Amino acid sequence: MAALNLRSNALHSEIVDRALALQQRAGTVCALEYLKSHSVTPHVIQRVLLYPQQTRRVSNREVMHKN
Repeated sequence: MAALNLRSNALHSEIVDRALALQQRAGTVCALEYLKSHSVTPHVIQRVLLYPQQTRRVSNREVMHKN
């Protein structure tokens, strides 16, 4: 079960990272549509797109996943 959660969390983190990069390149609407297409909940979408400084950094995720 833990491996499944780890995989799911890693995938979710990757989706968020891609959305943030897309927001920088193509704008918030494109990032919003990308997140919606990956079934990210509205609460998470709002937090990710409106407060990107509050997302975990990739380096923190890598360390977190190694534990």
